[in-house]
Amino acid sequence: MAIKLEKVLPEVPASYWLNLESKYREYLAREYDKNELEKFDLEEIAEKFKFKEVFKGLGWSLSKQASEMLKILKISNFNIFDTVYSDLQVDFFEDGGQKEPIAIWLNLCKEEAELQTEDIQGIKYSHKNLEDKLRLFKNIAYNDNLDNTLISCKKLCNQLGIYFVELEAICNSKVRGALVTYNNHPAIFISRRFKSHDHVWFAIAHELGHLFKHYRINDVLISFEEEDINKEEETNVKEKEANEFARNFFIPQKDYNKFIENGDFASKEIELFSAKNKILPGILVARLQHDKYISMSSMNYKKSR
Repeated sequence: MAIKLEKVLPEVPASYWLNLESKYREYLAREYDKNELEKFDLEEIAEKFKFKEVFKGLGWSLSKQASEMLKILKISNFNIFDTVYSDLQVDFFEDGGQKEPIAIWLNLCKEEAELQTEDIQGIKYSHKNLEDKLRLFKNIAYNDNLDNTLISCKKLCNQLGIYFVELEAICNSKVRGALVTYNNHPAIFISRRFKSHDHVWFAIAHELGHLFKHYRINDVLISFEEEDINKEEETNVKEKEANEFARNFFIPQKDYNKFIENGDFASKEIELFSAKNKILPGILVARLQHDKYISMSSMNYKKSR
């Protein structure tokens, strides 16, 4: 029809009518989506899927926010969320943790990861390369400027064929980090919970441990700040192994045992041990607190925030 119109109106090319038709079809599709969205209780949807947090300051209508959230989650309507994300087994939280914010966070991380695709293109990931460069991660962490360490960590990960994204967690997700597959490459996502150097870098080392020990293409491993005893035994084992890897990544167990046997946890001794092992004192303080050798309120001034 467009070609026939072009013959009788030669000053108007067929492409004009085709473009007009395309825009009209798009308009009809958007109107259909809008009408479908209005069947939902958008106030309830907005609360459940954290619209205020995700779209803060954009001034969008609820229907616009709902439409954008569907794009983020890559689903056609909210009724199929539970089916599409049934593999996110996070209903073990006793205090109301939700899988909706976790799914949103994971997808927002993937959008950020896409920006690194050009840097990673053509680089093949291998465990051997990661093992050879592992000490460089520890060297990077030996810098009290957390923002700078994260920039350097991303560059190193990209050079090894790994996506690395640091993105603030969505409220009530309680996620510390995740290891996923993106564009056939491993991807490490970090939430920066608690915003302290020791927490963030332990989370990074934890995900590196998962990458070494448990990575399988298309598996999703999510690490939470508070581990729950009701998890499946396999998950418990994986988390314990990743935690052990992270602890030894910074402080070899043999050296740590000697320090504990000495029994002197004074500020000066912590500084000396940290300098010898090329770690920030806050990392040693955090481990001593976790292992209950010092109180949780002791020496927090040594932590970089």
